[in-house]
Amino acid sequence: MVRSLVAAAAAALCLAAATPASATLYDWVLTGADHGVGTLTTGAADNGGYDITAFTGTINSIAVGGLLGGQPGGSAASPSGAFVYDNIVFPNAAQVLDSWGILIAISGVEGNIWGNFAGTGGYSYYEGTCGGCYSIQNNADTFSLTRAPFSALSDTAIPEPATLSLLGFGLTGISLLRRRARSK
Repeated sequence: MVRSLVAAAAAALCLAAATPASATLYDWVLTGADHGVGTLTTGAADNGGYDITAFTGTINSIAVGGLLGGQPGGSAASPSGAFVYDNIVFPNAAQVLDSWGILIAISGVEGNIWGNFAGTGGYSYYEGTCGGCYSIQNNADTFSLTRAPFSALSDTAIPEPATLSLLGFGLTGISLLRRRARSK
């Protein structure tokens, strides 16, 4: 009986250590006529890439106000109707953003960084200038991602609450059995 509980506790501990984090942090850089730096955080897998759950930094020396639109699980129209976006990144692909790209808030308007597949292989950054319209910033930017150095989000094991509960119950059971064995 004690061996079974020890084995269960060891298995729960192994599961807790092997549970990967669902979030990964990346540094991004935008270069060309537009320039920017910052970080983005990915979450669940989506359409061969990963949902972007957070986006921070600056573009053309203006602070990004954050990610807009959430993760729709496919392309969707932006609130103003100026852009189509999906907020999905493909960190292991040659082109890390698809033609829908990332929808952000910047300087009180919508911004969109997207992969330009019209033969250039580059990226475009546009800003909404009014409800349903936008201005072209540049069609020949470069957008790159590098995995951020080890951080609280990057490659850490985050045990699930259920796994930790199992481990706690197993350890409690072992201590109760030891007490009973000593009292006999």
